[in-house]
Amino acid sequence: MFAISLVVVFVTVSYCNGNYDKKRLLRQNLSKRYNPELLPILNSHQPLQIKAKLYVMALQGLDDKSQVLTASVFWYFTWKDEIFRWDHNIEYKNISKLTVKVRDVWVPEIYIVNDVRDMSIRSSGYNKDYVIVRSNGNMTWFPAKELQTSCVVDVSKYPFDTQECSIKMEAWYHDNTSFVLNTIGSGIDMSKVHFVQNGEWEIVNLSSNPFQYQDYADNSSAYSCIHYTLILKRRSSYHLITTAFPFVILMAINLLVVVIPTECGEKLGFCMSQFLTMIVFLTLIGQNLPSSSLTISYLTFLISLQILVSGITILIVAISIYLQTRRIEDRPSFVVRIIFSPLRYFQQNYFKKSFTPSQDSIHEDFTTWLDIDKKLNCGLNILLLLNVIGTISIFVFVIY
Repeated sequence: MFAISLVVVFVTVSYCNGNYDKKRLLRQNLSKRYNPELLPILNSHQPLQIKAKLYVMALQGLDDKSQVLTASVFWYFTWKDEIFRWDHNIEYKNISKLTVKVRDVWVPEIYIVNDVRDMSIRSSGYNKDYVIVRSNGNMTWFPAKELQTSCVVDVSKYPFDTQECSIKMEAWYHDNTSFVLNTIGSGIDMSKVHFVQNGEWEIVNLSSNPFQYQDYADNSSAYSCIHYTLILKRRSSYHLITTAFPFVILMAINLLVVVIPTECGEKLGFCMSQFLTMIVFLTLIGQNLPSSSLTISYLTFLISLQILVSGITILIVAISIYLQTRRIEDRPSFVVRIIFSPLRYFQQNYFKKSFTPSQDSIHEDFTTWLDIDKKLNCGLNILLLLNVIGTISIFVFVIY
């Protein structure tokens, strides 16, 4: 048994050493006649076909403020190298593939043009990236990268919004006479093994669009590119609890102005506290939204509307408190009677008298400070009712 074990170990070591020597010799022979800076095709009349597929491993998030999408991805590139190849059945038996560094072979020069940090795909870990080479010349490259791409965010329907972000991969130095980018299948997918869900955003759809764009200089040549599109939907549960729900509660509390009597000295203080609360609430929401005038959130518009309504409410309540201090025998000035002259029309047409007025009462100025106070409070009630109806209508429109 000891002798048999020695023989097995000797054969294994001899085989491994022989295989290592063959791989070392193969690498030396391939490197002698190979230049990684030249396009690895023999027929220059046909462009090299490069197939690619993007896999999303994790979605770190979409920053509404800076409008930057952060995602961890890796590509699956494959093409045929007509120079870096060998016959594994004759000279280099049992060596069907090699793993070489990116710097030792030709790889396509491709850039993510909307990456705000580093546009080159192979710049990250350049000396640590590898390419799998098969004996027939088929190359497989798996570059991984954390992308930070710009994305125009439309927050008009925040927090029920859906965003469309793109990853723009384009050939930079080689036009379509050198190589052409094509997609594998759908061109983009989520990595089933590595993908991690994001707590704020949900990936609704993934798509890719390969096409060619003209040269900026003279339009004499075209460059190949692939644009990937990610449709993201915001998970609104958290925002409903922390933003929408408090807003509805504040709007409902604002209606309590109707039931608080004017004689109560706390009515004006209550209105002021509501006004300040709305301003603070608007400031908190504004910290999370991008500072852009292109799109404004409907929620921001609604909060601004509540601030306006609260300001009008404070004005009316303050005037009403002042009118409560006037004596009954005091009469409004001529300017006030002109401003509230429509009251005469509404009174004559909509308020029926149970008695026939006398000649003196017809010419009597019926518009008193008490009448103005009642009409102001009636207008305030109508304003608050319209505010609730309008706010609910806008909420339904944003959700659906």
